Amino acid sequence: MATKTGATIGMAGSYNSHSLPQRALIESSKPFIEKAIEILNISSGESPVIIADFGSSHGSNSMHVIKSIIDYIQALNKTDRQFLIVHIDLPTNDWKSFFDILNHQDKKFFSMAIGQSFYKQCLPPKSLTIGYSSASIHWLSQKPCNITDHCISIFAQGDELQAFKEQARDDYRNFLENRSLELIQGGILILVMNCFNDEGLTMTESVYHLLYKCAKSILSPKEELPNYTLPVYIRSYDECVDKELFDQYSFEVIHSNMSAVDFKFYGQLKNNEMELEEFSRKQTEFIRCATDSVLREALESTGQRSKVDIDQLSNQFWSLYKEHVHQNPDDFDIKCYQTYVVLKKL
Repeated sequence: MATKTGATIGMAGSYNSHSLPQRALIESSKPFIEKAIEILNISSGESPVIIADFGSSHGSNSMHVIKSIIDYIQALNKTDRQFLIVHIDLPTNDWKSFFDILNHQDKKFFSMAIGQSFYKQCLPPKSLTIGYSSASIHWLSQKPCNITDHCISIFAQGDELQAFKEQARDDYRNFLENRSLELIQGGILILVMNCFNDEGLTMTESVYHLLYKCAKSILSPKEELPNYTLPVYIRSYDECVDKELFDQYSFEVIHSNMSAVDFKFYGQLKNNEMELEEFSRKQTEFIRCATDSVLREALESTGQRSKVDIDQLSNQFWSLYKEHVHQNPDDFDIKCYQTYVVLKKL
C-alpha cells in the first residue's frame, strides 16, 4: 500500500453557490438540533455562549445552521447572554469566500474563524456550549493509502479497506476526545454523518462509479490514476454510534437515528419542474465543488502538468461527468443516508 498522505485541501471555489444538497442535510438535522437545545441548561453569566461549527467550508451553510441554533435557543428563552460563534475548517479553506458571506450577515452574534483541522483541539478546555458538524467527518485527516481499481473506500478490499477503517476510527476518536475537552459539563454535540443503510448501501454509488470512470478517461493510468483516491470513509451506523468511544470520552447519547435525505433533483426532473440540462448541470456542480480538489491533487502528483493543463483537464473531466448524467438521468436518483447523533458531555 502507498504511504499516508495529506487529506483534501477543501471544497472548490463555487461551493457556496452549489451546495444545496449539503444544505438539505442541515435541514434534515433541525429536529435533532431542537431536541438537543431542549435539554440544554445554559447558566447565567456575562461571558458569551460559545457555539462551534466543525467544518464550516465557505460559510453559507454554516451561517444557515448557526442562525437556526440561535433562533431556537432564543425562542425557548434559554439565555440572554451574547453568542460567540467559532467557524472551524482547514487552513486551506477558501476563507475569502467565507468572510465575504460573514460580512454580509445580519449581526445576531459575534464570530471568529479558526483555520485548523477539527481532529485537533480547537478551543480552550470547558469553553464550548454547543458543537455542530454536518457532512464533514467522513473526510479523513489523511489518506491512509491509494485504492486499487476505484476512487473511494466503499469499494476497497483487504488491507486497503482495513487501512481506511483504522484511519476513520482514529480520526473519530480524536474528534470526540477533543470535543470532550472543549465542552462544558452539560454541553451538547450534534453530529450529522454520512453512512451506509441496513443493506450496506450509501445510495450514492452511481456518483462514485462515474467519478472513477471519468478519472480513467482523463488521468494517466500508471502515475496519476492511482492517486485519485478520495480521503473519505463512509461509516456504518454502528461505527457512527460507537458507545465505547462515547463512554471513554464522557458522552451520554441523547438521541441517535438513521434516515435517507433526498436531494430532490431527480423528483423535480420527473415532475417536469426541472429540465434535463439543468438536472445534469446541478448534479455535476455539487459533486464538482466537493471533489475537484482531489482530482487536481492527482493531476499535480507527478509535477509534470502546468496549471493551464490542469484547468483544461478538470474542465474536460466535468464535461464528461455532466454528459454521462445527461444521458443516464435515471442512474442519479440520489439519496444520502445520514446518522444523526446528539451527545451530552457528562
